[in-house]
Amino acid sequence: MNIGEEKKFATAAHPLNWYEVAKLMHENAHTLHYSSQGTVTYSDGVESITRPTSNRSVFLLAAFALENLIKAYLIYENPRYIEGGKLSKQLLNGHSLSKLQKKCKKIPSPKRTLHVFETLEVGVNSWARYPCATSIERESKERSVTPEFWASYNWVFDLYSKRLEQLLSKKWECSYGEVSSVKH
Repeated sequence: MNIGEEKKFATAAHPLNWYEVAKLMHENAHTLHYSSQGTVTYSDGVESITRPTSNRSVFLLAAFALENLIKAYLIYENPRYIEGGKLSKQLLNGHSLSKLQKKCKKIPSPKRTLHVFETLEVGVNSWARYPCATSIERESKERSVTPEFWASYNWVFDLYSKRLEQLLSKKWECSYGEVSSVKH
């Protein structure tokens, strides 16, 4: 691979592009969350719980939206993560949202927002993607996207979005020493 191809890859992996994908997932989570839907009943052998059919999908979309938003911050803070024609292992460490969030230095209110990442992380690594947990040590009880959790998630997404837009609007050195800024 030549340097031109590597720079093209780095341009495609610009934090703005991660942010745009995060916004798409966020918008889709909103659409699904507020659309009229049916219900589904799950049983774990002990109890039956009825939830909107979109519960798991909304949970996953919200988790992936925040994951992409956090990765935009990580690339902004560490442009080398997208050099060499591939994504760094630091970006591809699974779906541990709380670990990703803790790596960021420029995010707003990290302690006040951590609980949202931890809640989403539990689901994305078990019940939101699979019919059961990945092991008996992992939580397997499906959580509902409650009005309180939905409000917290949206608050975090908006807070992080505003801060990232501020950062991207200033000149900063991105991968390969190039200078970038974005107008919103």
